[in-house]
Amino acid sequence: MIPLQFEAFTIMTIFWIVIIAWCIIGIILAIWVYRDAESRGMNGALWLIIVILLGIIGLIIYLVVRE
Repeated sequence: MIPLQFEAFTIMTIFWIVIIAWCIIGIILAIWVYRDAESRGMNGALWLIIVILLGIIGLIIYLVVRE
């Protein structure tokens, strides 16, 4: 039987790994949107801020309205 203390440590470790991975993916997406917007002649800084603030919804909006 696994001690309760080990199970709590494992659950918390997995939780923090998921949170850190989510943040890293968000940053990578924001950088990609910035570079893509700049290459298309759009305001990259504006889209970077939108994607950082709105997350996946901001990314979807960008993909719909990009030139």
